[in-house]
Amino acid sequence: MIVREYCAADKREWLRCRVVSFLDCSYYNDVVTKKEPYENDAVCLVAVEDGRIVGLIDAEIEIKPHSLCVAGDRTGAVIWHLAVLPEYRRKGVAAALMERALAELRQRGVARCEVWTQEDEPANRFYRSQGFRNLQEHNWLRCYARPSKTDWFLNRENVGEIYGVEEMIFETTLSRKSEVAEYCYRMDEVRLYAKEL
Repeated sequence: MIVREYCAADKREWLRCRVVSFLDCSYYNDVVTKKEPYENDAVCLVAVEDGRIVGLIDAEIEIKPHSLCVAGDRTGAVIWHLAVLPEYRRKGVAAALMERALAELRQRGVARCEVWTQEDEPANRFYRSQGFRNLQEHNWLRCYARPSKTDWFLNRENVGEIYGVEEMIFETTLSRKSEVAEYCYRMDEVRLYAKEL
């Protein structure tokens, strides 16, 4: 396996790797149809074995503190994507991608790195093993409202006449979990991890 920079010719394999890798985690519905361009400088790497992309990592570097990152006082980077195909997990692919990405971030003068994840224990365990720590004060809930319960959230005067709401996703603080639970069919705790470089 080699870890190298992403190039435009990787587009299709990058998308395939991201989609397949996310299917068995709580981000299964976070489907993208193209690799988004970043406004700032970014480290974008892929892990390749037998001519196919088996893992990827993208980290965008902020220009000034708090333009992308939410914690810390020094310039940082945010890991937007880290994915490894299921059949290549537990073989050091994610660790190799992370090691190279963090080394490149350090070379570019980045002082800290953040990553958002959800309650998937393998992902949380991986970030902790890489020296990231959960900044619990920044965790929040992503809530998926039951279609039959969306009226509780809507101000009908502002919305006007509508036939109904098929999907409503909203974000709130962890402290409101029990208050909104009966109105939601799914709630994911979104967690912020950070590491000083």
